[in-house]
Amino acid sequence: MKKGLLILTAGLLLCASPANAQLGGLLKKTAQKAVQQQTDRLLNKGSESATDTQPIETPSGEEGLPTYAELMAQMPALPTAQQLVSYKEAELNEQTMKMMLSPVTNFNSMVLSLSMQAASLSYANMDTAQMMEAAYRNAELSTGLSRQELEKLSTMSEEQQEAYLMAHYQQGKSNQATVDAAVETAKLMEPLEPTINRWGEVDEQVNKLYEQADEQCRAIYKKYAATLAKTEGKNRNRLLINYYTEILPIRIPVVQQAMQLRLTSQLPIAEEIEKGMAGIRAAHPETLTSLVNYPQMTATQYFAEVAKLLEIPEYVEEQ
Repeated sequence: MKKGLLILTAGLLLCASPANAQLGGLLKKTAQKAVQQQTDRLLNKGSESATDTQPIETPSGEEGLPTYAELMAQMPALPTAQQLVSYKEAELNEQTMKMMLSPVTNFNSMVLSLSMQAASLSYANMDTAQMMEAAYRNAELSTGLSRQELEKLSTMSEEQQEAYLMAHYQQGKSNQATVDAAVETAKLMEPLEPTINRWGEVDEQVNKLYEQADEQCRAIYKKYAATLAKTEGKNRNRLLINYYTEILPIRIPVVQQAMQLRLTSQLPIAEEIEKGMAGIRAAHPETLTSLVNYPQMTATQYFAEVAKLLEIPEYVEEQ
């Protein structure tokens, strides 16, 4: 087994598994180190500014459900630079009403809705009992806790649960369980490694785009760095907005390019991988392969790209 595939698989096992949310607070605590890390950042950002949204049309696919491609195709047009500047100015100056009325808030809410649909799509055909069973199985495998231990936790107070889990994690059982699960899953996925590598190459292309954009933004930031370091309050906010306005012509196109790469290049590869994964899951339902869904990860990353539009990157100068 190649080291790269094992590392990648271990990382994937730390990604989103929406079914775990069905177990409420208990499994959120026990599985928090193994699930939902990939989408939380975007979902939290969106929930802070969400308002009433326009309904998202759900296309009719197999059994009436959309595909990942169909969800991605519903991405609304990106906000204009002017809209982004106006929203960011309101955010920095804590102008809540202006933020609520901004087209950017509605855009964020629509993207949040689409991202949540993508995150839960692989569980859409499961009934409640199946989702609970999947969540329990994934929690058992990824945390090292047995079904009996999980059920025992449900009878404890919150303080007792935290003490029990702390002792469990300090013993390294959860880490070893994740490693063991990653090793087993990586073995099963070895035949798919060449295709997975192609999927990863698109990730590298996206990262390269952002690296190149950062070089340009860093050059612009140098003009503001010294003044920003000694300025506070609204005056600092004005400087940040001026800097943000200058870098948006760089950042908007790179986000568009990154999204296009994920949609047109990475998603077809992800769908190839998923065909192979479907057979592995059917033959080995006892493993954590249910957590490894490349189309879902591609869609989640696609929607997460838009969060970069509202970032104002500040750089530490190398000594």
